[in-house]
Amino acid sequence: MSQSIRDSFFRLVRRFRKNESGATITLFAFSAVVLICLAGVVVDYGRLTKAHTSLQAATDAAALAAARLPSKDTTAMRTAATNFFAANTSSIHGTNIEITNFTFQATTGTVTVETSGVLDTSLMSIAGFKTMGFSAKSAAVKEVTGTVEMALVLDNTWSMSESAGGGQSKISVLKTAAKGLVNTVLTSGGTNVKIGIVPFADYVNVGVGNRNQAWMSVQPDYSVPKTTPAVPYTCKTVSTKQVCTKGAPKTCTSTTDGVVTSYDCTPQTCVQQPVTPYQSCSGGTPEKTTYTYYKWYGCVLSRKTGELRLNDSEPTSPYTGFLGTSQGCLNPIVPLTSDKTVLTSAIDSLIINIGGYKPSTYIPGGLIWGVNVLSPTAPFAEGKTYDPANKMPRKALVLMTDGSNTMYFRASDGTHQKTSNNGHLTTTNNDTTKICNYAKSQKIEMFTVAFAVTDLAAKTMLQGCASSSANYYDATDSAALAAAFQAIGQSLTSLRLSQ
Repeated sequence: MSQSIRDSFFRLVRRFRKNESGATITLFAFSAVVLICLAGVVVDYGRLTKAHTSLQAATDAAALAAARLPSKDTTAMRTAATNFFAANTSSIHGTNIEITNFTFQATTGTVTVETSGVLDTSLMSIAGFKTMGFSAKSAAVKEVTGTVEMALVLDNTWSMSESAGGGQSKISVLKTAAKGLVNTVLTSGGTNVKIGIVPFADYVNVGVGNRNQAWMSVQPDYSVPKTTPAVPYTCKTVSTKQVCTKGAPKTCTSTTDGVVTSYDCTPQTCVQQPVTPYQSCSGGTPEKTTYTYYKWYGCVLSRKTGELRLNDSEPTSPYTGFLGTSQGCLNPIVPLTSDKTVLTSAIDSLIINIGGYKPSTYIPGGLIWGVNVLSPTAPFAEGKTYDPANKMPRKALVLMTDGSNTMYFRASDGTHQKTSNNGHLTTTNNDTTKICNYAKSQKIEMFTVAFAVTDLAAKTMLQGCASSSANYYDATDSAALAAAFQAIGQSLTSLRLSQ
């Protein structure tokens, strides 16, 4: 009860004591009822206002929680809203506090939540008003800030074959997380969002369809003949045979891209022992010519002129494609596109080896092609012109790797060779940093994700590569990787309350 109301009440009491006539008693009784009702309105309205304010805040939070989900499933979004609403309404005084209506409009990405509750009155109940209802409504819209162009630079090296726990390999976990990121950003932005995918290992595959582009230099496919002369049919007498005996069992290991493989290397001792002489015949084969075929599978070297391997400043300077007898790079780059089917199919198709080809790690090769995908100039020209404010469009590059560099750039021919000393590794790490700095100089927002990386130098490099400390994620397991990709997706979208 307010001070003014209390003062009026006590003044009437004093008047009542001085004048006990029936008129005064009647007036006092009437006034007392009026004053109590006024006091009830003040008290209960204050309680109602507080309850409504709390209900509106809980309703806003519920709408945002539902809109934040990457899924378009209405049931899942309502569940998220309900859980969030329940967690934020436990302290509200009232009954029947609930969500009365939930809708999702897929075309606009709008989530609408309507809620209500009932408040039991205190003093107003004297006047017959025992309850008061209150309600709230909120609408949240998930939208992309301007337009977004994003390049996913994904580690597809042999180390991604290792277990990530839970019966899944690292590459399987990456596929799930990457598709979740694509779904989050595309759902929010539609055609305002374009995404490119750059699988990288020791080399990058730009796609055989780009062979005749001005930014490519590839020699024609060719074959090399080899003629085996005829071998006449001959026989000889054999009187010995080789007999080998194994020694003590021994296991050896080999390392490919940080993955240690064990194999049996038990030594053998072989000697020639006499046998009953017999005739052994061979030959009788004609002259034969076979061909070794060299073709282009889309694999490219780094540009070897100056530091062109570290930037896209000279789009007319071509990249050199190298030929091989078998494929020496993995899946091709997917240029910027809004086609979700193309993107998810490409992610599902990611591989970490082809037959005996088990590639190592050269991060600069993946990074520079991530920049090339986002660049408005060749190679690939789907990207819009750089915006100094990085808003129209907002360009983002997401680098995910599970380890440190294991290869270095050889300037004489542009190839990537396995590191054999710390100097090689330092050079490659420095090149990685230079490309990151170049990308940031073009206002590309850099996100880096270290997936189960234990090497401190590699982590430090990835931290420095990110645009800010908030853009670096140290994902120690599969759950953390999924959370990192989801957080990146959410950071590229903005949630706003439209009502």
